[in-house]
Amino acid sequence: MNNDVATVLIVAIVFGFISFRVYLKYRTEQLKSGAGSLGTSLQDENVALKAKTQELEGRIQVLESIVTNKNFKLAEEINSLS
Repeated sequence: MNNDVATVLIVAIVFGFISFRVYLKYRTEQLKSGAGSLGTSLQDENVALKAKTQELEGRIQVLESIVTNKNFKLAEEINSLS
């Protein structure tokens, strides 16, 4: 019984090393083929999204200033009386 466990363990270790070697080869080929450019495109997209967020925050501030303006409130009260 002890020999059976040792045999299974040896086979598992061998297949583990083979699988790891195949994975490393795949990962190396992936990096050589330009997977590194993915990081730069994600950074560019991040910068664009930050710029868009700042633009939208500015627009929200303008809308908030319009809504909290006293003239706007007065116009709304007059319109609600009609």
